[in-house]
Amino acid sequence: MTANFRDHVRAFLAEAVVDRAEVDRFLDPDQPKWARFDAELGYLPHPSRVPDGVDDSVSTYRYGALGERLVIAYADRPCRVNTYGDSFTQCHQVSDGETWQEYLAAHLGEPVRNFGVGGHGVLQACRRLRREEGGAASAEHVVLNIYLDDHYRSLDAYRMLRVGRQWWDRYQSLPTSMFHANPWEHVRFDHTGALVDRPNPCPTAESLYDLCDPDFLVETFGEDLVVHLLVGRRTGRWDFLADHRETAAALGLDLDLDGDEASAHSAEAFYDRCAFRASAMLVERTRRELAEQGKRLLVLLSYPGGTVADACAGKPRPDEEFVHYLDDLGIEYVDSLAAHVADYQAFSLSPREYRDRFYNGHYTPAGNHLFAFMVKPRFVRWLDPAPPAYAEKTSPLSVRGEALA
Repeated sequence: MTANFRDHVRAFLAEAVVDRAEVDRFLDPDQPKWARFDAELGYLPHPSRVPDGVDDSVSTYRYGALGERLVIAYADRPCRVNTYGDSFTQCHQVSDGETWQEYLAAHLGEPVRNFGVGGHGVLQACRRLRREEGGAASAEHVVLNIYLDDHYRSLDAYRMLRVGRQWWDRYQSLPTSMFHANPWEHVRFDHTGALVDRPNPCPTAESLYDLCDPDFLVETFGEDLVVHLLVGRRTGRWDFLADHRETAAALGLDLDLDGDEASAHSAEAFYDRCAFRASAMLVERTRRELAEQGKRLLVLLSYPGGTVADACAGKPRPDEEFVHYLDDLGIEYVDSLAAHVADYQAFSLSPREYRDRFYNGHYTPAGNHLFAFMVKPRFVRWLDPAPPAYAEKTSPLSVRGEALA
């Protein structure tokens, strides 16, 4: 790696220095906040009200005694389904009662717990899953909802570096602190292709103040693969890739570094391979752990509105590699991208107009309702015994789109 590239890395990290006042606000127990610090997971949800809902409404986020988003439908009945994932599981930008879990629970006749955390990746969701399933929240049926970007978040040592300051700065004027995306535990592949768990670079609340020190950022993240990729995208310099030839080969990739275009393509292919392979290994590890406890795992696949619009327009899906992994591993899953494409066929709209019916960044209440009924057929077949709403049915379930679920 050249000295010039290292200069670009230092300049990139200098832009990410956090103001101490931001950390003060996040850690102050008396300040309104969307998240709270967690040593392993980076952060967990905190009760809050945020003006981020549909039609400029305020979304209310409340949580139960177990840390789950507030259960409303059939809250007085035993729960046998826990859901984990990121903001598409937490159902960001809608209030309590407007989540897909609540719509689904109201229909099935039994509660569905929501342990989603906005911004978490596959690793973080699996870690929280392991924590909750070993405690008082334990359930027989476990759902892992994976959003497209979640694959890459498992590789992030410090996700804020990837989303950028412009993303963070949007939230500074809100009365509720939106500080999150701080460092957490993450994974990497070694030169043999083995998945390696790495610790949180900022494992205590006090250590978050290190993010205010540019020297700490360079010392801690200056050799980070994701940082090098981000700098490569900015500068068109890919010489760092030569250091990863052995790892790439172990993952079945031959890096082509003959010219800028070939190097850029190789860098993105290597990043994708690491992200999707890591997710596949994490999901399989989680399924094995759950099976040892007599539990069942179901994976749900969620997507951003732009990806849904592209798929409706006939463009190829970006996560084909991961879907193949799920098929090869025999993992049970529901593909909402295919379900969206099938649903789109009933409309006389452009793909973007279709997307706007259901998305406001995240799903609107209408989008969560649609998602709930996209996954409902699989839930009815998957739950044993059948949920109360279907317990007395004797004929096979027949619904539109059944094959997609």
